Amino acid sequence: MRSTILKTAFVLTFALVALRPLYAIGFRGSKVPNTPLYDSRLFHFGFSLGMNLMNFSLKSDDNLGFEGDTLLGMRHGFLPGFSVGVVTDLRMGKYFNLRFIPTFSMGQRSITYKTHLPDQDIRNVNKHIESIMVLLPLEVKWKAARMVNNRPYVTAGFQYTLDMASRKNKKKNAEDDERNAYKMKLGRHDVGVTVGAGWDFFLPYNNKLALEIKLYFGLLDLLVPEHNIYTDRINSLTSRMLQINFTFE
Repeated sequence: MRSTILKTAFVLTFALVALRPLYAIGFRGSKVPNTPLYDSRLFHFGFSLGMNLMNFSLKSDDNLGFEGDTLLGMRHGFLPGFSVGVVTDLRMGKYFNLRFIPTFSMGQRSITYKTHLPDQDIRNVNKHIESIMVLLPLEVKWKAARMVNNRPYVTAGFQYTLDMASRKNKKKNAEDDERNAYKMKLGRHDVGVTVGAGWDFFLPYNNKLALEIKLYFGLLDLLVPEHNIYTDRINSLTSRMLQINFTFE
């Protein structure tokens, strides 16, 4: 619990520090709008840089932790990762844009098992799951009217995810089980929905900068059952992700 609070505080601190120079650009600048014709473009392009927090939504067996069970409990966690993407934006109207942002993202999740095996004390076994993902989100951006050189916006859409670090097709290794080096296998493909919110800051040189926070909710069960203590009591395992991105367009 304490580690989760510290990680959340780190993310919020990062966002607040990042907002300070953007606040100065967007709110304390000249009353004359920068790049007044920016929104008249049919297409524009850019790139995004950011950090992510990958996590799971885990549904466990109802019988987990019964008396005499070798597995007493499970909890999932996360570590910060990073992402980089390319922005393609199509103007659909005064307040709406269609956005396609192919993104390369790296991160790590974990599941901690509380076990009580025969002839052993109760112990926690932590399994890290690394992911190298290609994210392909297609989103609609709804933007407010400009307030001189800044404006808020929200986004929503669908995303296909390809996990290039998936171990789904790797053969089971008995020696790894003996050394307690077992690594959980996840599905390679996922689809889900995204929702987000951000703030555009218009710059003097015919471009803009934005800070965006986005959530991803995977819809597919990623777990590959292998009939062992680490997978048997998990009914479903779906992906969750929080992204904090800077976009330059």
